[in-house]
Order: sequence, then C-alpha cells, then structure tokens
Amino acid sequence: MAVKNEYFLAVFAGSVNGKALKLFSYVGWTVFLSVNMLICAASAQIENEFESEILDNTIENVTYCVDPNWAPYEAIRNNLHVGISAEYLDIIADIGNLSFILVPTESWQQSLEFVQQGRCQVIPMLNTSDYRRQFLDFSLPYFEAPNVLIAKEGTPMLQGYAGVGNRTVGIVDGYRQLEYIYRHYPNVRLAMVPSEREGLSLLGEDKFDVMVGSLLSVNMHINNQNLKDLSIVGYAEPHDSLAFGVNKSSSHLIPKLNFAIERIPEEKKVEIYKRWNNVKMRYSRSYSQLMLWVTIVLLVLLWLIYRNRYVRKYQHTVAQKDSEIAALQATLLEKNRTLAFLSAHDKTTGLYNRNHMIQRAEEEISRFQRFHTTATLILIDLAQRDVKARAIDDFVREDLLRKTAASCLSTIREVDVVSRFNEQLFIILCPQTELDAATTLAHRLLERMKQEDAISSLMSVSMGLAELKDEEEFSDWYERTLKALDKTKRDGVDSISVAE
Repeated sequence: MAVKNEYFLAVFAGSVNGKALKLFSYVGWTVFLSVNMLICAASAQIENEFESEILDNTIENVTYCVDPNWAPYEAIRNNLHVGISAEYLDIIADIGNLSFILVPTESWQQSLEFVQQGRCQVIPMLNTSDYRRQFLDFSLPYFEAPNVLIAKEGTPMLQGYAGVGNRTVGIVDGYRQLEYIYRHYPNVRLAMVPSEREGLSLLGEDKFDVMVGSLLSVNMHINNQNLKDLSIVGYAEPHDSLAFGVNKSSSHLIPKLNFAIERIPEEKKVEIYKRWNNVKMRYSRSYSQLMLWVTIVLLVLLWLIYRNRYVRKYQHTVAQKDSEIAALQATLLEKNRTLAFLSAHDKTTGLYNRNHMIQRAEEEISRFQRFHTTATLILIDLAQRDVKARAIDDFVREDLLRKTAASCLSTIREVDVVSRFNEQLFIILCPQTELDAATTLAHRLLERMKQEDAISSLMSVSMGLAELKDEEEFSDWYERTLKALDKTKRDGVDSISVAE
C-alpha cells in the first residue's frame, strides 16, 4: 500500500514540474525578445543620432594627397584628381558632409611623406601595413583589386613571389608590396622604380626580369604604350584592399568616412568599376590543329626528300676538304723538311753549315767526357795560288767550292761529318778517331784534291789536325786545330800539320 502511495506522489510531482518548466520557458522567451527589442531600438537611436550629427554639422574641409601616377586607380592630370578614387571621393563627400581639397604631389613617396608630416590629412586609396599604422589610422576598405606579375613574352607562369627564383623584380618605391616582400621573401632581388608606367618601360628594355603592379593600372599602361611584348605571368599576393589612410591627428574623420563607405550603393560601385576597368583580353592568332599537323607533315616530307641530297653534298664537301687538307699537310711537311735542311746546310756546297758543325762537335765532346772515346778535327783551307793574278770570278769560286765539297764527301767515311765553316774553310769531324787514322784520312783527301785540275791549278790546299783532349771545349779544340793550320800555311802549301 505504501509503494502505491509513493508511486502516485511521484507522478503528481512530475506533472507539477513539467507545467512549471513550460511556464518558465514562456517567460524566458518573452524577456529575451523584450531585451533584444530594447537593444535594437537603442542601437537604432544611437545610429540615428550619429547620422543626424553628421548630416546636421557644417561641411568639413579635408586636405588629401594621392598617387599622381597610379591610373586608373588615381592620378593627377592638369592639377586635377582623376580616377577611381576621385569618383569615390565625390560620393563620400556627399554622404559624409565633407569637402576634399587636393594637395598636389609629384610622386607616391612624396604623398606618403606629406600625410606623415600632416601637410595633408588623408590619402584616399592605400593598403594597410604595420609601418603605415605608425602614423595613419585606416577606414573600412572600399575597393578590392589584385596585384599581378608582368614579364616579357615567353616567360613561364610564375606562382607568386615563390616562383620568381633568381629573377629581379621591379617595384614602385613606397608601395605596400615592398614591405610585404622584405618580410616574407627576403631573398627576392628588387629594383626600385618611380612609377608603374616608367617601370614597364624599363622592363621592356630588359633592365630587370619581372615587375609587380596593380592589375588595372598595368593593363592600362601596356595598352596605352602598345607594349606588345609584355604580358601578365602570374598573380602576386596579397591583393589590394584599399581604404582611407588618415593622419592620427585627424582620426576624428574615421567614423565619418566609415559611415559614408557603408552607405555607398552597390550599383555605384559596379558603375565605377565598369567605367574604369581597362582589362582587355589579348587574343593571339593560332592555326587550327589540322593546319598544324599538315605543316608538320609537310616539313617532315621536305626533310626526308632533301636529307639524302644534303648528306651526299656534305660527304662530297668533306672528302674534298680532306683531300685539300692532305695536300696542304704534304706541302707543309715538305717545306718543313726544306726549312730544316736549309737551317743546317750551306746553300752553295750542300754541306753542313757552321752552326750544325758546332752542335755535332759539342755532342762528340760530351760523348768523349762520358765514354773517353777520342775524336779528331781536320781543318781545310783553300787559298788562291797566284795572289798577284786577277781575283777568281765568283762563279768559278763557287764551282771550286762545290768540287772541294764533292772531294771531301767522296773521301771521308760515313761516320765523319764535313761542313763549310766559313768562306773558304772546311771542317771534317772524325768521331771516335785517333790522330794517326785522321792523318791518314787527311793525306788521302789531299791527294784526291790534287787530282782535281780545277782545284790544283787555281787553289792551294792547307790542312791542320788536332785530337780532342780532356776537359777541352770546342773553342779550345778549334783554336789548337787552327794553329796547326796556320803552321801549314807558313811551312808550305799543299801540306798537312798536326797540332801539339
């Protein structure tokens, strides 16, 4: 019985609690909706008060600076502000009860300096950055625009700054992109330019490889300057999110500017964009695939037709050149041999000349010093027999010299070396020959020369011999032989003397 009572009590309590929860839920929603309505009403009242405060106030004059060379975004032409930012300024001035007064500048860098110094209060179109926040407050952004990379035709597509590699990037001095690159891509090489227009001209002159700029601006300059060899090769992060930059001393303008920016009609934004959008698609003529394949086939056929003819002509040319080279090499070899012969021989007699004889004698002296094999020099001097008679004719003299050379060559051994040492002096080097054997050779040569009527009738023959001694140089050896020859001349002609 007690269990049943507890059961009924529990059911009753659950029923009561459920009704209480439903009641609490209804009350909570009612309170929440009431509070929300109060908050919305308060916000609307505050906004209406702020709007009425802006609209009721007198018009405030605001000085501003712009980038004078950033068309179509903004520019100064004939001291007038033109471009996208100029149209937005007109709309914002109407909504916010503001009157904007232009302070002309010559460059973007100068505009930044003016707003930083307070010479103008605002810049109507710029990106936010950490550096600029030091001296500027920023409104809500009101215009978005991409940045692009421009390069010469044929440059591959670049994936932002990460794809630039070793290329040099041109950038306008003072642009927000410069601060971004310094922070996130410190290895990118940069070249500063005063404006996008001048930068594109320098890019066309190959002063650097790539340039970064705003899409609308660079397209306008490319079209206006007819820079057909330049094209967009990629996007550059980050995109431009353009807003008003206000000198901190004029930060009270920020609420007014934001108020006006939030109330710019969307159709006005679209209208401004369409009016200033100068991006044009560039179409390049291209053949259809069929024509491309036909051209390829024709080229292959032409190549096959003319290949054999070209190969035959090339082979014929190569063979002709090889023949010419072989003939030139043979001629060169013959001339080298002739030159080598002339450098070592006397041109009148054909015998070795003085230099070659000295070289061979030095070799014999070196051999003597190493192996102690002796050697002998024979000097032969020709002199005119009748000194009072008329001098012998040059032609006859040369014939006598040649006959003397022939007599020497027919008498000496194969190992002996004979040379014409000077005008009428001949030297015979007898290697590995003692004085007695050389004396025998000299007598045999003297008899051979006496048998030559032309020599014996006109010339007297004198000979001197000397055997090589220890530690003797050629000059010493030659002097001793020469003294023996002089002795022969004193003692009598057609004779032989031996050096001591």
